[in-house]
Amino acid sequence: MMFVVILILTFLVHQHLAMLFLVVCLIAVESLPRRLSIVWIGMCVLAVFVCEVFDGRSETGLQDAIVNSFITLLVSGFAILRVDAEIGRKRTRKLVRELEIKNKKLAIYAAEHEYQSRLKERQRLSRELHDTLGHKLTTSIVQMEAAEKLVEEQPGRAKGMIRDSQSLLREGLEETRDMVRFLDHDSPGESFLSRDLSVLVKSFQSATGLAVDLRLKIGESGVSSEVKRHIFRIVQESLTNISRHAKATEVCITLTHDKIIRLLIEDNGQSVIYSSGENLPQSKTIESRVSELRGNLKFYREGVLTVLCVEIPLFPRGDGSGD
Repeated sequence: MMFVVILILTFLVHQHLAMLFLVVCLIAVESLPRRLSIVWIGMCVLAVFVCEVFDGRSETGLQDAIVNSFITLLVSGFAILRVDAEIGRKRTRKLVRELEIKNKKLAIYAAEHEYQSRLKERQRLSRELHDTLGHKLTTSIVQMEAAEKLVEEQPGRAKGMIRDSQSLLREGLEETRDMVRFLDHDSPGESFLSRDLSVLVKSFQSATGLAVDLRLKIGESGVSSEVKRHIFRIVQESLTNISRHAKATEVCITLTHDKIIRLLIEDNGQSVIYSSGENLPQSKTIESRVSELRGNLKFYREGVLTVLCVEIPLFPRGDGSGD
């Protein structure tokens, strides 16, 4: 069908035959899909060749046919290259625009990530300062209040409590300095949770006079330093809260380690007015630590006891919070 159309055009405009088919080729290249335009070019070149060969007006019909066919094919080829180049430029401009959009999105994401990182670091710093200074200051206040009551009847014991308070405050100051200095790094040495908890409990008992039963059944080789640090701070915060608010005389701390790490802190405090089995308001600081470790936190009354239960999934060493 296309060939018939070309032959009709050939007979209608026989004087400018090569130019006619060249224009048809260029239109085909510009407006038709690639494969279809190539078919049109082939038909036009063949039509030019046939018509020039059988043109009785020229003595050099074959030579003109070859030359005109070659020119038609060559110009059509350049037209195809030009169209390809234009398509390539359009694709390049499109890719550049897409890249600019992605770069803008990436810059926004980077800024947001930096903001969130700074916010998280500020929250962490605030929490560490609260846990470190809060525990030391509270214990020191309790000791000094007790010393004030004993200063007349037992001056020697009162002086000892004051000295303990001074020592505790110095430790708090040193811990604060270390925490600020090494906030973003784990301690270079191995962290021993059992030892650290024992020291904490001994210091707490000495300062408050509360009886603390520490039960540790945990193998530390599979527990990351990050998890150990959070557990220590949770116990420290809990003891501080008990000494300040619970009016307890006995505390039991149980730490076990199987498929999960389970921490139970029980006290016989009388200041809580909730019923047995009822959930109690949770400490925001402890709650944030447990959430960071992807654990579960329960705080409730069980009979005459107030119970804090923390369950933490066991991660491989170095994976900590599972970030």
